[in-house]
Amino acid sequence: MAKTLLIALFVAIGAVALLMVVLGLKMLLHKEEEYKRPCANADPTTGRCAHCTCDKAQQP
Repeated sequence: MAKTLLIALFVAIGAVALLMVVLGLKMLLHKEEEYKRPCANADPTTGRCAHCTCDKAQQP
């Protein structure tokens, strides 16, 4: 039982490590692509990125 769990753990860690290596290589080899963070505050009417609307003058 413990041996099976240990093997499954090593396989899972190996799969995640392989995925990270492949993603890193993809980012290095595709230099013409830009990896941007998606906009979290999209305007629902236009679909464009809405910038922060905090009014810093009102903060105490």
